[in-house]
Order: sequence, then C-alpha cells, then structure tokens
Amino acid sequence: MNRALVFSLLYPFLIISGFSQKSSTDPEFEAQLYGGKPYLEQVLQTQLSLPKQLVNAGFKSEFITYFDLDSAGHALNIKFDGQVPLALSKEVIRVFRFCKFKLTLNLPNESRPYFLRFSLSSDKYKNYIKQKSKFNLKNTDSADSSFIVYGRADRSPEFYKNGDEGFNEYVLSEIEYPRLAIEKSIEGTVLIEFIVETNGFVTGIEIKKGVNGGCSEEAIRLIQNTRWKPALLNKKLVRYKMTAPITFSLRNVNKSYESSNSTLGQ
Repeated sequence: MNRALVFSLLYPFLIISGFSQKSSTDPEFEAQLYGGKPYLEQVLQTQLSLPKQLVNAGFKSEFITYFDLDSAGHALNIKFDGQVPLALSKEVIRVFRFCKFKLTLNLPNESRPYFLRFSLSSDKYKNYIKQKSKFNLKNTDSADSSFIVYGRADRSPEFYKNGDEGFNEYVLSEIEYPRLAIEKSIEGTVLIEFIVETNGFVTGIEIKKGVNGGCSEEAIRLIQNTRWKPALLNKKLVRYKMTAPITFSLRNVNKSYESSNSTLGQ
C-alpha cells in the first residue's frame, strides 16, 4: 500500500492519541473566556432569563458543559453533563452566544473538547434579578432577537443618565487610578470597545488600545458597571457596538488618594 495513503488513514488516530487526557475535565481543557470568569458571571447576571415556573419550583443545578470552538472563538456543539432542566439548558446555550473564548488548544482541523462548570439555582437567579432591578429603563419597544450587532442605528445608545455629559461625569467620579500607574507616572488613553445589549447592559468588552500599569483593567471595570439606553433601529431595540476612550491623567488624581497610595507603596 502507498505509504502516503497509509499515513492518511492513520493520521486521525495519531491525532486522537496525541490528544488523550486522563479526564475530560483536565485543567488544560477548561475554556478560557475573554474577560475571564468575572465576565461570565456578568453575562449570567445581566442576560440570563428563566421562566417563573422554573424559578418558583426552587431548582438547584450543578453541571458541566462540553463544546467545540470555531475559529472565531464561539462555542459549538454544546453538550451537558448533569441534571439540567430543559428551560435552563436552552437558556445557557443562548447565553453562550454572548461569550468569546480563547483558542488554547493547538488541534488544527480537529474538534476542541473544551468544558465549563456551572452552578445555578433559584436563589442565585433571584439575586441576579434583584441586581438588574436596580436598573430598569422600562422600555416599551420590542427587542430584536437576531443577535446581529449593529454599528449604525436610528438612535445610538445613550448613557442612562444625562448622555455624554453624564458618562464623562461617571468616569471622573468613579475612576480609581491604579497605584502602580501612579508610582510609575503612567498616563494615557485606553480605547475600549463593547456591545450595548437590548436591555442596556454591556457585553463583549475588548481593549483596542491599552495603557499599562493596570489602566486597561480599570477601564474594563468602569465600562462593565455602565448602563445605557439601547440603540433603536426600525422601532426595535438592537445590539450595538460602541467605542469609548477612557483617559488616565495624573492631574485628575485626588491628592489624598495619591498620598495614601504613595504611603502604601513605601
């Protein structure tokens, strides 16, 4: 038999053999989200939507999801291991669409069996609802369910309180200049990209231009905590990609804050 043909027949088995693992939940196969586990928690808190019947029944579910990733880092072929109510499994699959993962396994043209653990319950979900209820825009417009992200709309997103002016005030009042950046006199502008969802919360945060010393991480924290009036297109609320600059200037650092940080650094 032709040697090339023999190799081509054996190649899939060679890949599988090289990919063998002691357990399907070995740490190297745990999926790594952009934004880490805090981002997943944020998505669950702001985007998870469960029927009242399930919540009132008092469910508690711990399970593992296994899935492949496409070249863009999106989950495919999601499977569940554990006792998961049908309504919850459908909603978890929907929530995955808000997530982007890092391709940490080098297996070209092969499936990538990543996993994530979940622990969800009625009590945890009720806490999510409690947190979301603090921000209620009472939108009367229907929301687009296509998951398309727009860059143009009839009405762009607006910061929930006083628009652009309110956003600038929010940044100036809430920014916590990183101690390392103060010590090293680091300044600059972080350019941050994110998606405003149809319920006014944000997902998909990405740094387009970073600043060292912890400034990029602080910009992410600031944007994660923002709330917006969603974009409107053809009388429907839509997902909308935005870009915002977060400027770190030592002139804006409160002197008492700077002094306390300098003391801590001694």
